[in-house]
Amino acid sequence: MESLTPKQKIALNLKILENTPLKPLTTIGTGGPARFYLACASNDDIIEGLQFAKSKGLKVFVLGGGSNVLISDDGFQGLVLQVATQGVSFDTDGRVTVSAGVNWNEFVQASISKELTGVETLAGIPGLVGATPIQNVGAYGQEVANVIEVVQTLEKSTLVPRVFSAKDCRFGYRQSRFKAEDLDKFIITSVTFRLSQTQEPKPLYEELKASLGSDPAWQRASRSEQINLMSAHVIRLRASKGMVIDPKDPDTKSVGSFFMNPVVPQILKEKVERIAAAEKSVRPFVAHHVGNNLWKLSAAWLIESAGINKGQILAGARVSTKHVLALTNPGHASTKDILDFADFITTKVEQKFGVRLEREPVVVP
Repeated sequence: MESLTPKQKIALNLKILENTPLKPLTTIGTGGPARFYLACASNDDIIEGLQFAKSKGLKVFVLGGGSNVLISDDGFQGLVLQVATQGVSFDTDGRVTVSAGVNWNEFVQASISKELTGVETLAGIPGLVGATPIQNVGAYGQEVANVIEVVQTLEKSTLVPRVFSAKDCRFGYRQSRFKAEDLDKFIITSVTFRLSQTQEPKPLYEELKASLGSDPAWQRASRSEQINLMSAHVIRLRASKGMVIDPKDPDTKSVGSFFMNPVVPQILKEKVERIAAAEKSVRPFVAHHVGNNLWKLSAAWLIESAGINKGQILAGARVSTKHVLALTNPGHASTKDILDFADFITTKVEQKFGVRLEREPVVVP
């Protein structure tokens, strides 16, 4: 894996760098270099970077923690702005304002230490705070849409600050206005959350309920202890699937879950159900009703039922040995290898079930 030179490290927050390797800045470790790169320690740095790009007619890509992105093997022929702003402000009423460059899990752990609930099942998720509203990050029954109060942004074209309420963000399942109609229009600079000082931690997903139910400490724990226990169990479950970054575990060299759980109309859900019944699948088919005759299916079940196995290899890419939702870079895979394998899986699932899987990661051309 390529790494930044000592000279580049020294200059990281001081000037715009040229031909900077991006592989070390992503969790999957693929992709080419950035023509120009700037790590932004302040909102003023972001503005100056955008002004530089405008003066040279460059496209701009905003990079966070690199945990949900695939960069072209040719690199990015514009300016990569990496948001590195820091700062967390806890109010006495559970309101928390967090700079976009803060590590997400560090924010979660800080909230847990203050006995606040609302993000405890989102522990262990890689990336930065500023990325979480974009795809409405969620796991184990919680999602950020439920606790975000406002999102502070900078409009890229005008350099004018814009503030969006949670309602204005138009959150949906792994979706927001920042990923849809306003894609690439705004840079998130900070997020204000409203967490709870009184709500009891409550496991909502069966897997988490079972894990906590097997822990004798859970039933007799105080509210504070339960918040910590829930977070610890979530991290343990995520780690068992290769979803907690660990340099010693090659399965974590990925972008996390590569495919979203598809939401389909009832007629398509019934078709998949009939196929599952006819084949007597080992894993039970489960669908969750989300309203308006729409059902959410398990992408992992669809992938496995289409004949894709854990640890399966295609060219330089590999399905995680722990979880079929993750595509990994076990050695020297290219971005093309990863995307080709993703296309192969998508085709297999669509041919068998008529369901089109959608990718979660951002692909940077």
